[in-house]
Amino acid sequence: MADTVISLFLRAAPRQYAFRDNQEGAATDGNKLARELFGLFLIFWGLLLLLSLATFDVRDPSLNHVVSNATQVRNSAGLFGSYIGGILVDLFGFSAFLWPFGFMGIGARYVVIPFDVPWWRWLGLILLGACVATMGAGWNLSIGDVGGGGFFGVILHNFAARYFSPRGSALVWLFLFLISAQLVLALSWSAMGRRILEGLREGLTPRAKPAPKLEISAPRNAVEAAAARPVIVGGDERLPNPAAPAASTARASRWLKLPGLGVFQFLWNRKRGPKQGQVVDVTPAPLPAGRGVQGTPRPYSPGGDGPVTPVPAPYVPQDPEDDDAYAHAVHDAAQTNGRANGRAAVRATVRTGRDGGNAAASVGDPFAGNEFGPGAMGLEDDLAGDAADGLADDLVDYAAGEAGPTWLEGAFGDDPAREGQGTAPAKPARPRKARSKLPGLDLLHSVAGGDTKPARQILEAKGQSVITCLADFGVQGELTRITPGPVVTMFEVRPAPGVKVSRIANLSDDLALALKAIAVRIQAPIPGTDTVGIEIPNEARENVCFKELLGSDTFRSAPSMLTMAIGKDIAGNATVADLARMPHLLVAGATGAGKSVCLNSILLSFLYKARPEDVQMLLVDPKRIELAVYADLPHLVHPVVTEMALAKNALDWAVQEMDRRYQAMARLAVRNIAGYNQKLADLGANLPAELADLERMPYLVIVIDELADLMLTAAKEVETSIVRLAQLARAAGIHMILATQRPSVDVVTGLIKANFPCRISFQVTSKHDSRTILDTVGAEHLLGKGDMLFKPSGGKLQRLHGAFVGDDDVASVVEFWKRQQAPNYTVDFADWGNDGTGDGANGNGGGDLSDDPMYAEAVEFVIGQGKASISQIQRRFRIGFNRAARYVEQMEHDGIIGPSDGSKPRMVIR
Repeated sequence: MADTVISLFLRAAPRQYAFRDNQEGAATDGNKLARELFGLFLIFWGLLLLLSLATFDVRDPSLNHVVSNATQVRNSAGLFGSYIGGILVDLFGFSAFLWPFGFMGIGARYVVIPFDVPWWRWLGLILLGACVATMGAGWNLSIGDVGGGGFFGVILHNFAARYFSPRGSALVWLFLFLISAQLVLALSWSAMGRRILEGLREGLTPRAKPAPKLEISAPRNAVEAAAARPVIVGGDERLPNPAAPAASTARASRWLKLPGLGVFQFLWNRKRGPKQGQVVDVTPAPLPAGRGVQGTPRPYSPGGDGPVTPVPAPYVPQDPEDDDAYAHAVHDAAQTNGRANGRAAVRATVRTGRDGGNAAASVGDPFAGNEFGPGAMGLEDDLAGDAADGLADDLVDYAAGEAGPTWLEGAFGDDPAREGQGTAPAKPARPRKARSKLPGLDLLHSVAGGDTKPARQILEAKGQSVITCLADFGVQGELTRITPGPVVTMFEVRPAPGVKVSRIANLSDDLALALKAIAVRIQAPIPGTDTVGIEIPNEARENVCFKELLGSDTFRSAPSMLTMAIGKDIAGNATVADLARMPHLLVAGATGAGKSVCLNSILLSFLYKARPEDVQMLLVDPKRIELAVYADLPHLVHPVVTEMALAKNALDWAVQEMDRRYQAMARLAVRNIAGYNQKLADLGANLPAELADLERMPYLVIVIDELADLMLTAAKEVETSIVRLAQLARAAGIHMILATQRPSVDVVTGLIKANFPCRISFQVTSKHDSRTILDTVGAEHLLGKGDMLFKPSGGKLQRLHGAFVGDDDVASVVEFWKRQQAPNYTVDFADWGNDGTGDGANGNGGGDLSDDPMYAEAVEFVIGQGKASISQIQRRFRIGFNRAARYVEQMEHDGIIGPSDGSKPRMVIR
């Protein structure tokens, strides 16, 4: 009866410790800072109170104890500690020690572990303080007549002794102490009593032989996952179990607590999590009634011989909370029973998930599939915790039963033993695909570098040399700031009044000569300041480690899956950018300046942030060697494109894919890909029938390593596709990265530049190339080997130093993904080009072009002009010569224009 009352009471109680991944939500940075400062204040205030109480001395001065000024204060917190400690001890006695821990706990809520404490835990803390104060009322700790319970403890003690007598009051306060401990620590006294009785009973029962080991490997698909999942039998039946006493010992070692142990259980689970590949022993025992009834046990023997094994139907959680409870139950059962010796061993694997999301939790790795690791795992509420506590024993009891064959109803059809009985098979569980794991930083190599920044004296001396050199050319100014970086050092100079900035900007070559520097770049002026920046290379150059960039807080805290780790700025800070916000990127630089290494760092950044189902890639590599290492990457929609004809088809396919995505988003009435995926996930199983064909859309990143080769083969078609994608594809989740080593105006045309506001320029050979890519000079003064100028959208130029990414690093990360998942190519550009799809699919040998929409437009144009020529159609519709010639031939075949008359245009005859 007591168990029932407590269970009903706790089920009605609100959620216990509700951990949140992002406590602040939409709070401003100021509110977050204020909360953290308040939390720190409470923590240190609690520490000060604890120090005051721990070193309290009755001989120190306090409010009710006056001493002379010459008396030495013995409290470690000084005079303040003696007074505050005296007040607390006088009022609360021993229970005063609860105050500092309470303050520190509340402070931790704002700083360390954000959690909510329900009202019944606060009630337990108040009762616990009253019990401690009352029981310590007879102990002398304070001064005068106030005992160890303090002023309030004496009042409560005298009140209870007056109405219950000393012995009766002791029983009353003992009862209240047990109640307070149960509320605070979530203990179950009935469970502890059962464990003690089971332990005593086993001591009087002879041990049975251990059951044979049954090792179940990790399931490879949803059917095997259901077969390997421990099952629960409903009803009041109890399976015959000769090894039940052995299981009692294992269960007796585990003190079962009430639902939702909160932060203590969370931290304990993290500390004692099982090692990878741990084998857990479980032994069958009597099963409780009414747990997860999903069918009735039935006997089955495939050959008709051998023992008959009762077979239950699998337990399938019906509530999302029960999914997590199921995983935690197996986790706790594995940890408990893995310590017993001489038991049957079984490696249990459980797959859990929610609608649209997939996660894997196994005994060997309790946090597998958790994207953010153990620290991001949440705890269940009361009902889920109650289910976990009950399921833990049930799973242990049944999981290591006799190693007989199990037939899962609905997985492989009807049970042969039940054919003809007229019972409908159970509905099979929905298959759940395990999410891939993201790679770790251990796959990358660290670059030996160290601190190569020059000493302060050297920097100051060089700064004076800059001022002197400027004065030699008639420019007066003062040095205001020196910013040393990994590759260059920037000296900020404030010119004297009347000095034109243009005079300083034209002195870069003269300063390089005077300072004996490789190259000097002048930023005149620095945006937002009244100074001019003079960047001078360091004598010793620091190596920028890509592993360090990925491990920085800037990259790790970036929420976007398209975050790119670009490099370090001139101050040595990690710099990242979001391709989804750009939304496209243009990269240019001379041969050997670091362009290909930059592309590798960008692609590896995506591979460290996104899974194949989240981000897909289309790689075009005319050089055939730069991106060949990414072959068979599961993120690819097509093998790395190396043929120029296929590259043109690839861009045409991307345009068609963009149109398809916009049509799907229009059907859901959303504006971008993020809203589309979110609305699709919100609808879930409630998706209307007319929208049943819609699927989740991943981001698509198109990378072209050498744009110049494409522009040489089919400039008009390529430029048209690129410009259309750049103008429209952002909302559809399609982004482009174009790279070229020849930033001339015939490659980086005006239309391309207008639609690619974000650009990266490495070292170029001339000022003309720098203006072509950046619209300003400066890239010709870069140092090469990753030294770059980054122009964000609408922002100022930033000088960055790219990280070195070796071939071994790229191969390791790609191999990591290839081991997890095989590529799933969704399109074949060779076949796609022959299907009559898109602009590049017109190679039908001059046949019927009536289905080509552009052909119909060409016919209308020719009729309106009254004449037709190949060059006229080619210029008007920006298509190739061959395609325009096929249009003219088809018009002649259709009787629209007359035959050829030499070099003269053909006349319209109808």
